[in-house]
Amino acid sequence: MSDATPTATHPDYAVRGLNPERLAAIHRHAGAEVLDVGCGNGRYVLHLADRLNIRGVDYRWFDAWQARPELFEVSDAQALTRPDASVDTILSFETLEHLPEPERALREYVRVARKNLVLTVPNCQLTDGMRASGLIYNHWIDRTHLNFWELDGLCALIEKAGFRVRERGYINRIDLGPLFAESTGLGRLGGKLFKRLQRHTYPMTCLVVADKP
Repeated sequence: MSDATPTATHPDYAVRGLNPERLAAIHRHAGAEVLDVGCGNGRYVLHLADRLNIRGVDYRWFDAWQARPELFEVSDAQALTRPDASVDTILSFETLEHLPEPERALREYVRVARKNLVLTVPNCQLTDGMRASGLIYNHWIDRTHLNFWELDGLCALIEKAGFRVRERGYINRIDLGPLFAESTGLGRLGGKLFKRLQRHTYPMTCLVVADKP
């Protein structure tokens, strides 16, 4: 996450792992020159550095950057230090929800990108069943989150900033099998049974790919 005046750091950004659905989106859509804004510990940058010209920025220095310090820079997502049209693709994973001015950051993405944007934020759409059960996604209670979007509102904001949405959807679905197994006392069998019976999934993350007009 990136912020000119950062709040307490969420632990996930210091130990962030690779998400296969985000990686697949990068491989499908990213150009040769990439800037990962809000890169956290830089896991995607370090993983892709041998095949892409990729750099990462975040609001503070992360210890993991020491592996390849030349690939990273401290910068505010809402006021990037990069020149206009200087990279093909902006990556922005779990960043906008932390920013006091997310539209300002998106306008910076439009300015710096030549080609496109690959972006994810937490999915904040709650179903009737979730409300009735008293269940919510854990990102609703993350104190570093300032913004909460459903997919339609997110896409509208991205297009207002100057991008054209090309692909939209959900990734990172919750596995409710263990909860079912625990609540019924059926163990692994309960988890397997739940997967067979499940008709509705609960994605935690919105994924949007948007082109530069």
